[in-house]
Amino acid sequence: MIKKHTCKFILCSDLFKGYRNLAFEMSESEPDFTWGSNNRSLVTVEAILNHMASADIDYSDEFGLRCKEVGLQTYVDLEN
Repeated sequence: MIKKHTCKFILCSDLFKGYRNLAFEMSESEPDFTWGSNNRSLVTVEAILNHMASADIDYSDEFGLRCKEVGLQTYVDLEN
């Protein structure tokens, strides 16, 4: 029998709630992860922040605090 795995994740729309322009800027900056026609595309909060840093995308201290509160290793579903 194949073992089933589960994971917890948050929705991208929840992480970027109130930061729609920031989410758009990130998605237009050619991140090293994809989404669009998948059912789920999971990346960590840390991967999102690392991409934003490498793409010189500035974000507020409030958004950075939200990310830390959620947890850097928390998965974000980019599809929702």
